[in-house]
Parts: sequence; structure tokens; C-alpha cells
Amino acid sequence: MHTAKVRHPVPQALALAVALVLGLLTSGGPAHAAENYGYQSISYSGVDNPPTADKPQSKLWWNDGSWWAQMWTTGTGWQIYRLDRATRTWVSTGVTNDSRGTASADTLWDGNKLYIASHVVTVSGDSGAKASVPGQPAKLYRYSYSAGKYTLDSGFPTNINNNSSESLTIDKDTTGAIWATWTQVAGSSSSGYTSSVYVNSSAPGGTSWGSPFVLPVTDPNPAPDDISAVVAFGNNKIGVMWSDQPAGAVYWATRTDGTSPTAASSWKVQPAVQGKGQADDHLNLKALLADSAGRVYAATKTSLDGTSSDKTLPQLQLLVFKPGTGAFTKSTIATIADCVSRPQILLDTATNQVRAFYTAPSTSVSGCAYSGMSGSIYEKTASMDSPVFGTGRGTPVIQDGASANMNNVTTTKQGVNATTGVVVMATNTATSRYWYSDRSLGTAPPPGDTAAPTVTGTSPADGATGTAVSTNVTATFSEAMNTSTITSDTFTLKTGTTAVSAAVTYSGTGNTATLNPGTDLAAGTTYTATVKGGSTGVKDAAGNALASDKTWTFTTAAASGGGGTSETVTLTATADSWVAGGAANTNYGTSTTMSVDNSPVETTYLKFDLSAYAGRTAESATLQLRSAGSGSTGKQNIKLVTDDSWTESGITYNNRPALGTSIGTLGPTAANSNYSVPLTASALAGELGQQLSLGLDATSTDGLDLNSKEAGSTAPKLVLTMSGSGSGGGGDTAAPTVSGTSPVDGATGVAATANVTATFSEAMNTSTINAATFTLKTGTTAVSAAVTYSGTGNTATLNPGTDLAAGTTYTATVKSGSTGVKDAAGNALASDKTWTFTTAPASGGGGTSETVTLTATADSWVAGGAANTNYGTSTTMSVDNSPVETTYLKFDLSAYAGRTVESATLQLRSAGSGSIGKQNIKLVTDDSWTESGITYNNRPALGTSIGTLGPTAANSNYSVPLTASALAGEPGQQLSLGLDATSTDGLDLNSKEAGSTTAPKLVLTLR
Repeated sequence: MHTAKVRHPVPQALALAVALVLGLLTSGGPAHAAENYGYQSISYSGVDNPPTADKPQSKLWWNDGSWWAQMWTTGTGWQIYRLDRATRTWVSTGVTNDSRGTASADTLWDGNKLYIASHVVTVSGDSGAKASVPGQPAKLYRYSYSAGKYTLDSGFPTNINNNSSESLTIDKDTTGAIWATWTQVAGSSSSGYTSSVYVNSSAPGGTSWGSPFVLPVTDPNPAPDDISAVVAFGNNKIGVMWSDQPAGAVYWATRTDGTSPTAASSWKVQPAVQGKGQADDHLNLKALLADSAGRVYAATKTSLDGTSSDKTLPQLQLLVFKPGTGAFTKSTIATIADCVSRPQILLDTATNQVRAFYTAPSTSVSGCAYSGMSGSIYEKTASMDSPVFGTGRGTPVIQDGASANMNNVTTTKQGVNATTGVVVMATNTATSRYWYSDRSLGTAPPPGDTAAPTVTGTSPADGATGTAVSTNVTATFSEAMNTSTITSDTFTLKTGTTAVSAAVTYSGTGNTATLNPGTDLAAGTTYTATVKGGSTGVKDAAGNALASDKTWTFTTAAASGGGGTSETVTLTATADSWVAGGAANTNYGTSTTMSVDNSPVETTYLKFDLSAYAGRTAESATLQLRSAGSGSTGKQNIKLVTDDSWTESGITYNNRPALGTSIGTLGPTAANSNYSVPLTASALAGELGQQLSLGLDATSTDGLDLNSKEAGSTAPKLVLTMSGSGSGGGGDTAAPTVSGTSPVDGATGVAATANVTATFSEAMNTSTINAATFTLKTGTTAVSAAVTYSGTGNTATLNPGTDLAAGTTYTATVKSGSTGVKDAAGNALASDKTWTFTTAPASGGGGTSETVTLTATADSWVAGGAANTNYGTSTTMSVDNSPVETTYLKFDLSAYAGRTVESATLQLRSAGSGSIGKQNIKLVTDDSWTESGITYNNRPALGTSIGTLGPTAANSNYSVPLTASALAGEPGQQLSLGLDATSTDGLDLNSKEAGSTTAPKLVLTLR
């Protein structure tokens, strides 16, 4: 027996004291070391791959009051181990199955038999593709259990297949058949590689196997790096899930037990999630056969970190399949900023929670600076019924304080409960040791959480007016809270000194406390809500108290009669999808974009819930939409749909409801832009009090893509202004904010020719944005300027009448309050937004340096496939080698004659697609070309390369350093640049026609 060295987390104060002492003894000063979480176990050697890998596989199971594991024993092979909780030791049973050091396994305990599927690993990953190796069988071992012993059943192992694979998983259906899935790679470095999703099924109990076959569904051919997984669910179903990175999708195929395994008619396939960057080769599936709803939970990783610079996008997602609707929902487990990888999930039936585990940087490491995607193992939880995970990286559960190299967490297929507790296992790839975490449910999190919780949001917002009298009051916290501390004593509502009688509840889904008044609030009255801090206030799950009271006020709407004060509400689409004539039976309900086109015919459908507004009269209606990666030169018609029975997860071209009367028109449109489309309010007379369905079609063949509600904050919205009492309430009562400024606060070296901009968090009332509410001053002297507002980007621009003074500090102010700027619903900016910047000092020919930012005066692109076509009005520009496409830019340097270029940077923004290739930025000596006249046939020649761009992600900003010395002769005249490529993975760039914020710019430092 091997006795593991126990590495239980020590109390935090003691750990800090030890670290300080060690630091003083060794270096003469204090030192910081990360803490240990969990327990160190046996060492391993002689195995090719981390023994707790791979992502879809399970190495642990619960049986007969103990936890068991499939573990590698140095010099022997894979053995069955039991966890002795009393001694914190994993004890070998002496039962060896596979001795191949190249193998990995997936385990299944079905309540009677133990199944271990062991396969030889071939990894096709970032280092390149590798073909599956024949003659390397995947084997199924079946064991009987009695009195603490496992005995291999007669006739086992049986062979599942005869090829190596990156991963392989198993599950058992209701007929007793064992199912296995894997992806098999064929080809060579010279011929190229292909990959297919394979499955196989056995006779009952796994005694013999059929012939492996490719899953008989449309295009089960992902990249060589993709993987698959299998799960039994819903009392009589088998499901197979696989990643398809080239398609940006994770697919899901299901089959009813007892049907033909190989018949295409037995399988139904759909995307679990689909969209650019939505897939990676990390997934883990779990289901509870006892779940009457038959739900399936999948943790998947995205590739959005490779397509976007937005760190708030999801890196890990939870997908939940509900057979009753046939659709998936998704929620974010962790974001790109959290730097996470390799997820596994557990279903906790004791607390009705999904427990997600994954790798992230050690607690001693800042940011994402960790090597090889290893560090520590973290945990987050969410409700199984409505899974919403908290923000941040989560709670560390396995960490080697001396070696931040933990990775490949694994656990069980089974659900866990108060009897089993929670056990997960991982390996330190640097020290070659197993580690594990063993916790009973309901215990406090491991040490490490000492941060006080905060209130991250309230409803109504602080200072809100016009609040419905029937409203509830909510406070959202930054982390999971101790439910027992959130009561009517710690969350209160008052008007003056009079307390409002209310019920207080807390939901771990979203970490939100809700105060529900016993009766409606009084009309036209100001209320004060308070969440109590301190030792007698609310506390998080680790016992940390809210640092101080959180207090906010709001005012209810004035009383109104049947035809009294109008109310404006903003409603988000409750369902949206699109249908395609070219794929008449396909449902696109989970897509993040929706299409409208006439050739091929593509129609978008939207649904809004107006049931709360029975008896009201619509005074005005506006549909808010955002174009996705492409705009359209055509127009789209917004039409009523009288049949509201369609569903997001069920609508297809063949069952689509008919479109009715047109009530609005959109277009032409640009890419990635917001649009507010007025609708005919009288046409909605019969819709208030029920569901409203709208459809968008087009006569134009220049199709438009729109963001769907699955895209997040850019979901379609309906803004309604209504009169009458009815039963509605609420609306937009949130104050707008200034989300960005240019120049930024504190900027120096600003060009004297600069405009000043303020970007708002939402659409604004144009009439409130003027020279009185958006001002610029130097000291107390006002700058005369024109002020304009653009709904595209919600941006106000202040354009000074003359150039600003050199070397001078300016103060910009956006005014708040009743006489300041207001949003489209009439809510005022809560407080003045003020920022300062300083212009660049004056400079002569050889004096102080000056930095200027120049916007392209002309830009276009040319295409070898359309040699006589001019694209000067396009909002995007293309660079590619096959077909040949070249972009041209022109900048006016005539004002800088006699100056010397010290540095030069070209600022560009990628449009709806990025590129894995590189683009060359080259000088163009012929400046005679024009934006409206340049074509491929008359294009000027490209010269010397002075910079390189790429690889790039979609919709991202890039600053490309240029060779300054190459521009020596350019100041005082026009400067032309060209972009070409040797890559066949083309890049789209925003042109100046896409707007001033994304136009190509040249930043020059001159002396």
C-alpha cells in the first residue's frame, strides 16, 4: 500500500506566517507563496499522457460507500484504486486492466457492473494533425463487484474498435447495449487529413461489438483536432455530441433505444451551439437518468479568444438540452478574461446545482500568465434549473502552492449528493503526481476567499423615476451569498422613516436578492432601499460581510387615469430565428445571427410578449435592430405575423407562418450598426395584451445579417410608448451613462485639429445633445464648436470652429440633470461627465515632437475577379491572394512639409472576418488614383513593404508600426499605401465609409 503525503489546506493566517518566516530566512525579506488546496497523492511515470485526461472522460465512480478511480501505477499499468477517507489515501486494489502506457480510459458504474473502456491515444492538436493508428484496439473491461473486490468477467476484454483516437467515451442504453464514440483521423502529411465521428454499439452488457460506423448524419466530418462524447438520457435515448471547429459549431445527434443503430432515419441532428468562434475541442457531457425532464448538460469551450479582443465573451459555456422543447439553452461559465480551459461538470442532486471544474492560472499568478494551460483547478456552481454562474475565475479546489502546473481535472459520470460528497482529481504535469479534492456538500469553500462581496446592480436603478407601483426591488451581488443572512432585517425598503412590509428571498441563480412588497407601492412616492453591511449584515458564502450599507432611492410613477400619462417600455425579443428556402427543414433557433434575403429566400422572425399591456393604446412603436458582419444596399420589410404559434426551436422554412401587412422598412444598412425603425403604431392596436410576432423579408438580393437575442446585449428590442392604465408597468427607467470619450481623460499630445466625442450606453434624445449640454473650455473660456449626434454608435461629436491652441489643457463636459442630456426614454444623465486632455506643444522644423492622427482621405479595394469594378463606396475593404484582392489608402500629409517622421503607426479595424494569414503594407508612389475611379485594371503598382499585419480576429482594432525612415519624402504631399497578401485566408477591413471611429488612421510623430 502506498501512503500519500497529506497536503490539506492550512489555516490562512498560519500559511501567511510560514511564508513570511521562510521569506525572511532565505532572502532577508517577506515572501509570498500560493496555498495548497486539496491533497497530494501517488506519483506516476511510464505513461505517455496525463493520466487524468481527456476532457470528455470520467476516471472516478461511487460504489458501496466509497470513491474509486482508474489510476496508473508505475511499473504495472492501469489499476483500480479506492479512496480511504480516514487516512486520505488512494489504495490500490491490485486489479490491473490495461498495461499500455499509451492508453487512456473512460469509466462507467451502472449500479451493478463496472465498465472501463481503454483506448490508445493519438492527439491531433495545435502541433499538427496525426492519423489514427490501426492495430491499436480500444478495449472494454467489465467487472463484477462483491465485498470490496472487483473481478473481471469471463470473456472480457472485448474490442470496441481497432484504431487509436484522441478520446473515447462510453455509456449504456436501456436495452443494455454499451455505446462508444470517438473521432478517427485518416490521411497523411502529404495527402492531408480528414476526420469522422465514429460510433459503435455492443450486445447487451458489452459482450460483443458490431462494426464501427460513421455517425449517419449530415457532415459528421470535423477537423482532425475535434472530439466527440456519448451520453444516455431521457429514459430511452442515446446522444452523441461533437465539436466542429471549421463550422463554428458543436453538434448533437440523438437516437431512441431499440431503433437501427446505423440507419440515418434513427438519428436526429442539430447544432447545440453555432456561430463564429463558438466551438473548440473541449467538451464534457452529463445527464441524470432519474431526471424526469431528461435534461443533458454539456460544458464546452469556445474559440472566441481567437476571433475577438472582447475579454467579456464566454470561454466556457454550459449548454442544457431539454427534450421537451428539443432545444438548447446556454449560459456563460467563465469568460475569456478568466483564462480557463478543460472543463468538467458534476450534477449535484443534493443542492440541485451544476458544479463546473476547470483549469485556470494559480492564485499566485496574475492575469493569464500561465504555461501550457496548466495552473490550478477551480470550481463554480449554478442552479440546475436555471444555470447562471457568478463572475470571476471561481474558487480554487486543487492547487499545488509550490508548482503551478495542475491540469486535466476528472470526476464521475454519476450525480453526487450529501452521501457521496464531491471528489475530483487532477495531475501536476511537472511533478508527475496525482492530486484530488474531497469535500462534503454544504461545507464552506476552501480557504482563500477573503474578499468582501459588493452590490453590482440594483433594480430599480438609483435615482430612477416613473417606476411601476407593482415593482419588486432587487440587489445583485458580486458572488454567491450566505442565504441565511439575506432577510427582511438586512434588506429593507422605506418611504421616509416608514418601513414597507415585504418578503425577501435570495436566488443563487444570478446571486440576486428580491424584496417583494406585500401591496403595491404608493404612486408618485420616493422610496429608499438598503442592503445592510457590517457584522450584522449580509455575508458571502465564505462569511465575508458587505463592507458598508448599500442604499439607493427611486420614485414611483404618478397616478394616471385611462388616458393619462404615457409610459414607454423597452421589450427584448422572447424568441427569434430565421428560415432558409435552401435548407427548408433546418431550424436556426440557436444562431447568434439571422438572415434576410430574396435570393436565396431567407426570412427572419421575431416575437415579443405584450401580454402585460392589455387595454393600453400604442402611441408609437420602434423596432431596434443591429446589423451583424454585413450590411445591405437593399431594403427589408417588417411585417405583422398573425400566427404566434411558432417557436424559436421549431420554426423552419417548411412550417413558417405567413407574413402579413408591412408596418416598417429598414435599409440600406452598414455592417455592425444599430438601427431604430419606426413602426406603424395603429397596426398594433389588436396586439397589446398578447404575443406580437413580426417577420422581415426583402425583395433585394443583397442580403442582411442581424444579431439575434443569442448574441447578448444586441438582441432585437421593441420600444413602445403607450397611454391608458391597463396592467403594464416598468419601462426604461435607467439613467444613461457615458461609456467612452475621445480624447480619453488625461490624454496628452492631442492634435490641435482633434474633435471631441462622447459615446453613450444607449440611444439618446437627439434634441437634448447640443452646444449647451456638450461643452469644451480652457480655464473658464468656452470654445465655440458645433455639436452633432449619431445614432450609429450613440456618439456625440463636438467639432471646434478653429484648431485648438497648442500645449493647452481643455476640459470637456456633458451636462446632466433636468437641463442636460437624456436618453430616448427621457432619463437624464445622473451626474456631469467631465474629462480633460492636453494638446501637443507647438513645434517648428527641428523642435519638440508632435503627434498627429490623420484619417484616410480616400480608401478602396480592387478585385482581380472583377477587374473593371470600383468599390469606393463599400464600407469594407478586402485583402486576399486567391482571388487577388488589394486595398488602397490615401492620407493627406501636405500640411507637414519640411517635417521629419520619427514614428508612424497605421490603425485599422478588421470587419466581420479575421485572417490566420499576414497582410503586407506597402508604399505606393503613384498618388493619382481616386476613391471613385480605382479598379483592378487601372490600379497603381505596389512598392516597398513597410509593415505587416496579422494574424487577426474579427471586429478588432490593430495598430501596425510602419518603417518611419521609408516615409522621409512623404510629408508635404499625399501618401498612398497598399495592402496585399500571400495568404489565401482573406481579411476584411472597415473603410472610412463605415464611420469615423473605425476608419483607417495614420498616427505620425513629427519634429
